[in-house]
Amino acid sequence: MSVAELLATARSRFDEGRAVEAVEPARRALTKVEPESARAANIHVALSAIHERLSRYDEAEHHARRAVELTDLPPHGRLRVHALASLALMARIRGRLEEAEGLYLAALAIAEEDTASLLCGLGVVHKYAGRYDDAERVYRDALALIGPDEPAAASVWHNLGGIEHSRGRHEDGEPHARRSVELRQRTHGPDHPAVAADRAALASLLVGQRRFDEAEVLYRQALAVFERVYPADHYDVAVTCNDLGTLLAARGDEAEARRYYQRAIDIKRRILGPGHADTALTVRNLAALGN
Repeated sequence: MSVAELLATARSRFDEGRAVEAVEPARRALTKVEPESARAANIHVALSAIHERLSRYDEAEHHARRAVELTDLPPHGRLRVHALASLALMARIRGRLEEAEGLYLAALAIAEEDTASLLCGLGVVHKYAGRYDDAERVYRDALALIGPDEPAAASVWHNLGGIEHSRGRHEDGEPHARRSVELRQRTHGPDHPAVAADRAALASLLVGQRRFDEAEVLYRQALAVFERVYPADHYDVAVTCNDLGTLLAARGDEAEARRYYQRAIDIKRRILGPGHADTALTVRNLAALGN
């Protein structure tokens, strides 16, 4: 297969939610190009996205940094934007929020396309920094660029629901989360991991309204998809286990909650490290159950 065919295969599998199967053709493509070329940078961007989707963060950051290095000089406009965005995502995941914000702003400063996607990434950084109004502002800007009913708007609706969850306004966030599920399912079908992530986000908003039965169904549906398509040590598995633990604890099922919290902690420690804020969150949740 040619480089173009290998990369197209990798991207097709990635888009279909088969990230595990996307690694091999992307790696093969990388072996067929000049290592210091723009074509190599493009493949590094793809590999960074694939490994990030699989929660293989060391590999994802390696490829993102390599792409940034290879696009340091013009003319690499759009490719440079993608490289910066890849590294920004990894900085945000690893809690380096100032670095992530700077990288997203650098990408936005030169972007002629992909602005909405960059705004969404910047909004997530603002959310994790507790700057909810700033996050909502950039999400709304992204939504205006995309259009509220376009398939790509699913990510924006997902994030808008997440902002309301962070604010504790669960009823306000529910319509946004439902719109995200609807749009994403229309594009990908019911069993895609992106749809599962939207269902899990909706479930969290339902838990905030104490609608536990509906939320539990959604969490378990999402977890079943994540366990089927992702490696065992995957971030989405850990987050859903944490959230299921919170639901079960609210119901008074402390033994089952403890089991899910511990599974989430074990995964987060392996992929994020014991000192990461996300790991600490689940540790606190477990500690709150007492002995």
